[in-house]
Amino acid sequence: MKNLLKSPKVQQAGLALLVWGGVAVGAHAATVPATQLDTVKRVCRDTMGLAAPNTDYVACVDSLTGSLAEAATNRSEAAANLAGQSACGQKGLQPDTPDYAMCVLNYRDKVLGKATHVAAYHSTQNPIDITGGN
Repeated sequence: MKNLLKSPKVQQAGLALLVWGGVAVGAHAATVPATQLDTVKRVCRDTMGLAAPNTDYVACVDSLTGSLAEAATNRSEAAANLAGQSACGQKGLQPDTPDYAMCVLNYRDKVLGKATHVAAYHSTQNPIDITGGN
C-alpha cells in the first residue's frame, strides 16, 4: 500500500482531485458572502475535524456552500412569489385561477430575471408590468 501511495501517477491523480474539488468549492463560494464562507470552513475544520487540503474537507465546504446558495435562491423565489401574489391580487385576479397563476409566475420570473410565461397567458388582461407602466 505504501508503494502505491508513492507512485507518481497516484499522487498526480490525488492532486487533480484536490484541484477539481477546489474549483467546485470556488463555484459555490462565489455565491455566498465571505463571512458565511469563513463560517463554513470553520464548521468543516473544527466541528467535522477535517483539514485542508483534504478531499473530505473540500467536499464538506462544497456541500455546505451549495446548501447556503440554494437556500438564498429559495428565499429570493419565495419573496418574488409573495410580491407577485400581492400585485396580481391588486390587479383584481382571483387566487386559484389560471390567470392568477400565470400572472404570479410572470411577475416572479420578471423579478428574478428569467424568461416569462407570457405565451401561455390566456386572459384578455395584460400581464402585470412591474416597471410601473401597466
